[in-house]
Amino acid sequence: MSLRAKFLTLFAVFAVVPLIAVGVFDYVYSMRALETLIATQVEEIASQSAAQIDRDFAVRESELLLLTENTETQRLYQALTSEPGAREQALRSTDAYLRQAWTVLSPFYSRIEFRDANGAAVYRLPPDSDAGTTELGEAGAPYRPNVMAVTRPIYDESGDREVGSLFAAIDLEALLPYDELAARFGETGYSTVVDRSRNLVVYHPSHAYRDQSLGTLLGPDGWNVDPRVLEGDRGTLTYSEGDTTRVAAFVSLAEPPWTIFAAGSAEEFSAPFVAMRARTLIVVLVVAAVVALLFTVITRRETRSLVALTAAADEVGAGNFTPELPPPGTGEVGRLSTAFGLMVGKVRDMLKQIEASRQMAVVGEFASQISHEIRNPLTSVKLNLQSLKRDVNSGQIPEESARPIEISLREIERLDQVVSGVLDLGRPRSTTRESQSLHDMLRAALEVVGPQLSEGGIEIEVDCRAEDDVVSANAEQLRAAFLNLFLNAAEAMPDGGALRVSTEFQKPGRIEVRIADEGPGIPRGVSEEIFRPFYSSKEQGTGLGLSLALRAVEEHGGTLAVANPPRSGRGAEFVVTLPLESKGMET
Repeated sequence: MSLRAKFLTLFAVFAVVPLIAVGVFDYVYSMRALETLIATQVEEIASQSAAQIDRDFAVRESELLLLTENTETQRLYQALTSEPGAREQALRSTDAYLRQAWTVLSPFYSRIEFRDANGAAVYRLPPDSDAGTTELGEAGAPYRPNVMAVTRPIYDESGDREVGSLFAAIDLEALLPYDELAARFGETGYSTVVDRSRNLVVYHPSHAYRDQSLGTLLGPDGWNVDPRVLEGDRGTLTYSEGDTTRVAAFVSLAEPPWTIFAAGSAEEFSAPFVAMRARTLIVVLVVAAVVALLFTVITRRETRSLVALTAAADEVGAGNFTPELPPPGTGEVGRLSTAFGLMVGKVRDMLKQIEASRQMAVVGEFASQISHEIRNPLTSVKLNLQSLKRDVNSGQIPEESARPIEISLREIERLDQVVSGVLDLGRPRSTTRESQSLHDMLRAALEVVGPQLSEGGIEIEVDCRAEDDVVSANAEQLRAAFLNLFLNAAEAMPDGGALRVSTEFQKPGRIEVRIADEGPGIPRGVSEEIFRPFYSSKEQGTGLGLSLALRAVEEHGGTLAVANPPRSGRGAEFVVTLPLESKGMET
């Protein structure tokens, strides 16, 4: 996998995916928040309905207690064991009281019946409207369908003995709080009341469910929820009703054994949330896509330099030390490219030095093997030619033979210089260094070559401005290097001119020597070739002078190069830089 692909993968894993996950989480969380909101509202409605039922039922309980404990009822039950006349009198007295009570209780009850200890009817409400009295055991008004039957014991005045019971059919129309049950959350919300003791739906806005079993409401054809959810005192649940998801809350009462449900539709309120979630999700996806696109573009632009740098490294590995490098920049990749370019340049220079050293080693080995083979016969030939020259001078040999002899002697002299230069290239150099004044070495070399320069009409201009010129050097080797440069300058000006020698201080801790002439100059294409051994643009040159000078300067930790273009704008200019000795000149 490429570096660019790795970056994109990491970005997708640690940026895009979390961003999308946040959007999805927000989407889910908003739905949960909506369900929580609906649950809170419907729980309040269910609680209010349950509280009202509890209050109304408590009133009914107090009414029934009053009917069982009042004086007339107690007198009636005491008379049940007396003579028929006493019972008849007690019944007439109780009848008046109970008729009056019924005028108050009739809106809430369908039927009330007093029974003796054996379960036989003693008195019924409502009373018979056609008779002044109600005989014992006489049938009363029939039950109405929507009632809740309760039975309460009747005790004697001491409260220790149960003498009968009170049966009451409470009218559900009076017990159910329709105003509270009508309250709803949303347009489609509704409430439901179920009787757990009878497993019956007491109230539902849909008449199809009223008076049906609880299993019909909670079963697969209804809400499809587990009936065990009703075991708690209160709670919430979610169920599906057709295509609608509803959130319901319930509150269970101990007496009456009813459970009140209040439900609301999630879809009714989810439209704004869905639109908001959709917008949020779209924004998240768009932002993720834009960020991913920008990251891809930036990564491609930044890694383009890395790709080019990798290709350049491959070329260097294949042996090409002049690869095409990406343009330098200010970022890390740009600095890396610049550092890589510098490294390749140094490697290239090092290889050149190694190649030059290899050539020098070959030359030295070659020189050490053939020097004696060449010089011995060369010396013999030279001596014989010198003898012939003396014969020419003495007249023993014709004058016309003098010229060939002179040419032969000159060529033998040049050949001897070549052999000496080759021997110098291959011969180990002295490593003895002392603190020397660079200016003194320059003046000593100019003093040696001064007569030759003056004879050729060459003026010498010296400008030594460097304040510190002390170097650790082998004075003989450096003087020879400068002498080579001065002689090259003289040979470049056969018709005279000016030789300029100047020094400057270069930070950090280096001194620079410039040697300039007014000759024809050096072509740009051969400015590096001239330091190669045996390379010479002169017909009589050996090609070793600059090689020896370069070797001497580099052995002293310096550099020798051609200035292109020269400061004067014409001729050739050589620049020598050497490290200064930090402690100064020894005394």
